[in-house]
This record gives sequence, C-alpha cells and structure tokens, in this order.
Amino acid sequence: MKYRELPWKRNFKKASPSIMSQLSALKGEVFHVGVTKTLTAAEISATPLKLLKIGSTAGSVSETIPSEDMGPYSDRNRNGWQVVRRDLPKIKKSFYWETPNFGDAATYGTHLHESKREVFQREIHEARSYSISTHVLRTDPSGGIVVHLRIKEDLDKSSAKLGDELLFMLNLLQENCGAIGVVSSDTPIAEYIKTIALDWEIFPPGNAGEVAERLLRGRASSAAARGKIEERIRLFAKLTPLAYLRGSGGFGSYIGAKYADDLVVFENVQYGNALYLLYDDWEQVSKRSRIDLLHGTDKKFDRLPHRDGWEDAFEKILRREKRKRGLK
Repeated sequence: MKYRELPWKRNFKKASPSIMSQLSALKGEVFHVGVTKTLTAAEISATPLKLLKIGSTAGSVSETIPSEDMGPYSDRNRNGWQVVRRDLPKIKKSFYWETPNFGDAATYGTHLHESKREVFQREIHEARSYSISTHVLRTDPSGGIVVHLRIKEDLDKSSAKLGDELLFMLNLLQENCGAIGVVSSDTPIAEYIKTIALDWEIFPPGNAGEVAERLLRGRASSAAARGKIEERIRLFAKLTPLAYLRGSGGFGSYIGAKYADDLVVFENVQYGNALYLLYDDWEQVSKRSRIDLLHGTDKKFDRLPHRDGWEDAFEKILRREKRKRGLK
C-alpha cells in the first residue's frame, strides 16, 4: 500500500526513554496514549489533520478510526495483520478452492477442492479498530486551538502485552497527528477490566429469527446487520450447535456458536472479513480478552476469509471436526 505523505516522522521502532519516563511518573495503573497539541485553524482544516474531524471551538469533541493510508499501524488498526513464524515447526493445514465443473462454471457450477500441506505457523492479529478522540480544550486569543488527542483505549501498566500495545498506540497516534505522549486515566481498575474482557452471553438453539432476536436484543442495529446475523445463524444451524454466542459489553459485534467444549466458531460481524474456528477449551476461551482471543499461532484454529466457497469450506471442516469428537 502507498501511504500518504506526512509533514512529520511517521513511525518509531520503540518507545523512547522520554515516554518511559512519563509512564513511570504516572500515578495509578491505568493510563492512555494521548497528547495535548496547539494547532491553528489552518492546520485543522488541512489534510492530514482534517481527517480527524477536529472542531474549532472550545468543548468540541470527535472520534474517528484513522484512515488506513496514514501508515502501517493505521492499516493494521483497520485490517489486522499476520506474522509468519519461520522460527516454529511447520504444521499441516487444509486449503480450499472452487473449481468449475467440466470447465464451465456458468453452465455446470463448481465444486470444492481441499489440499493439505505443511506450512509455517502464522500469528493472526485481528484489526484493533482503535479510534482517536479529540477534545478542544480552549482557543487562545492568538488564534491557537488547544486540542487533546488520545487513543480511545486504556492500557494497564501490569499487562503482559503492555510493550506491544503501547508501541502500537504510540505509532497510531504519531501517524495521525505527529505527536505522542501518555496520560493518566481516571478509569477505576475494575471498570478497565470490564472493557477488555470479552465475556460471552450464551443462548440456546432455535430458528434463525428467534436466535437473531436474542442476539440483537437491547442493541441498536441496521437491517443489513440483522440480515448478516441471520445469514450466519442459518450457516451455523446446519451443523447443529449446542448454543449460540454473543460478545457482551463493548464487544457486541462478536457472534458465534459452540459445538463442543473445544470447538467454537465466531466472527466480528462489524468488520466481518473472516470466520474463526477455534479448537480450544471453552472455559479458557471464555476468559480471554479480545486481544488475547487468538493470541499465539494458528496451530489451534482455522481462519476462513470470506472468499468464494468459504461457506462450503466451513461446513466441510466442521463435519470433520465433529466426527473426530464422535459428534453427529
């Protein structure tokens, strides 16, 4: 991807000593990546800052998921990324593709092919979808507009993944406003834990309309979103799930189905570009955070991007996995 030109340095390889010093000086465990910057009206109305929709009067607020062409971290934030782990042993994976029947798909349709081969393990990182919020604190007589910009996602100093997420957020903020910093958060630790815990609500099986109603209850949704959810439920129902799943709290865009304690499928329908089939203990799955959900490599899960034939591939994999477990 060709990224747009920026009037500032785009990225950092690591958090600077200055940032780490700021972090150690913060009181409390919870903080966020943010900075206060004085801008002019001309800067705010010109690209690239224009993309953040910053207001020009005191009290103005905005929230924007950065454009993917601002840099590699903005791209990853919207689209996710993969890391090929050449340092790990290869694993066997199935690959699926559609082939025309008798060389004429228009007349005779297609059929699904499967091929197994050894490949390097991959780390799959879902799109973070972090937004940048802006708050105009004041306007100065000289024409300066004082704006607080922050990544709208808190961090915990004690997190095992602090280094990676901190660097990601710093680079995301740098790409989009050319300045970085860390600021203490007023979020109580108990509330912070709620925002990162991807707990699941469990619903019994039923017809597509009934299940969709349960999954959507209490949530604002468009006709398109409801249609997508009903479509997924009909797909899941073909393989007779034990229960349907919905992410709770701020993660209501996650839906899925449970077929066994170690066979769960799910998808983020808001940014639904792939379905995940997870072969792991359900008790462990249910306790993971959104970022930890697929942490590690793809040895224990399959990712099905929404390409032609992915629904058939899903059914084929599920039937195979259910047979392995002695399930009908």
